[in-house]
Amino acid sequence: MEETKFSLRLLVDEKKNKVVLAEACRDFVDVLFSLLTLPMGTIVRLLEKHNLHQMRLGCFHNIYKSVSDMTIHDFETEACRTMLLYPKSTKEIHCRRLKLNIDDTEATKFFICPLHFSRESCKKYSNFNTSRCSCGNLMTNQFQVSEEDQIGSPIGNNEDGVFVSCRSSYIITDNLRVTQNSLGVIANELNVLGYADCNDLQEFLLDVGYKEVLALLGNFFASEFPLSLTFLSKHLLKWSLPHAVKDECVKGGHECNVKIFVRKFDRKILYAECSQDFIDSLLGLLVLPLDLAWSLTNNSPVLGCVGNLCRSECREASASTPWEIPYYYTCSKQILDIPPQPTVEYSYPCSLGPVPPVPSFVRHVQGPVIRIIRVIPMDPKVESETPSKYGFGFVKRGVRFIVSDDLVITPMSSSSTIGLFMKSKINNMSDFEEQEINISKAELINILRVSLISRSALTNGLSSIFEKDPKQDLAIV
Repeated sequence: MEETKFSLRLLVDEKKNKVVLAEACRDFVDVLFSLLTLPMGTIVRLLEKHNLHQMRLGCFHNIYKSVSDMTIHDFETEACRTMLLYPKSTKEIHCRRLKLNIDDTEATKFFICPLHFSRESCKKYSNFNTSRCSCGNLMTNQFQVSEEDQIGSPIGNNEDGVFVSCRSSYIITDNLRVTQNSLGVIANELNVLGYADCNDLQEFLLDVGYKEVLALLGNFFASEFPLSLTFLSKHLLKWSLPHAVKDECVKGGHECNVKIFVRKFDRKILYAECSQDFIDSLLGLLVLPLDLAWSLTNNSPVLGCVGNLCRSECREASASTPWEIPYYYTCSKQILDIPPQPTVEYSYPCSLGPVPPVPSFVRHVQGPVIRIIRVIPMDPKVESETPSKYGFGFVKRGVRFIVSDDLVITPMSSSSTIGLFMKSKINNMSDFEEQEINISKAELINILRVSLISRSALTNGLSSIFEKDPKQDLAIV
């Protein structure tokens, strides 16, 4: 995959150091659209893995780092930590058909209890081999499910595009508007951009591969013009803080009560103290596919180029709808009410003879069979069949957490609260106040939007519900 290259033809204004247009093949545009399906946590992991530290997405990466820094004992199950460190995309099978798939997340696997074929009580499956069956055994026996049975529909042939709607070449603008290639499109784009002739423009032909695509993805969060930033090293821009989402514009989801600690002289939120429900919702942001994250931050300059990609008429309609996440990411009291994928029941048609080492399960059994064994999914976040009085989610139930202004999450059961207090450098206790606020869907979306460009996500994201005087412009460092 890392050796796959695409030819990209750039039309460049050298005086302005700017990419005016790019001409690309269908396979490259297919890869470009596939970036929209990546979970936010996967994007953070890929950028960190390849040492692209300059593209750290404000302080959003601290949510992912917090998961990495916490121990397995801070989560309800081992699977909870794994599913957040390597979040799954509902389009992972589609992405594996691309000429270049930058997501190295392991393919989804299916596991059953070793006693599955001998005990009626062991009729569940999990996508994690660290889950325990109701009988107490680890679910370590793997079974196979075909890609078509996982998706529930035919996946097409390799000659068709995966996320594109036609077999043409394409024109891409600097802010990622994608249109089907034609002389008329080129002439119209140049006129719109103020180029009456091509005397000031130079043509360059580049080979673009894994590293360039990954850098382009990181630059989605750094500039409104990611092509120029990626291929011409144009300087980073300054973002303005997005306007807050109004409560009446966002409905649904749960509310969480959070205690915030505010420094009086600059109205900065130093820390928030909260229950597991707010933490589950924060960690759930790692699971959002990029196009869904954009939809939640709509009308904001942040991710504006992503919006251009999402609105492209060349994008296959089935690639963008519906917005769903794998079923096991659902928590009992999540602030964002993102619908999960429907759970799927699989069946094994038994016949004479021994069960193969890796049996194949299907959605729908066809033809005559002796016996049908069915399996239903279990929630890998639940350790036992006994429900917790606190509900179900990623982190330990009944534990309090500390969240810093830059979204570092720390369980109070495993940290020094005195140490955190001293780190705040409060010289005068009278300059320190405590407030209780309710965080709803609108506030969590504001935190998400601001976290992509700011290191004060709580202070700036919650400014609409407590009094402060924010700075309007922040430079990405």
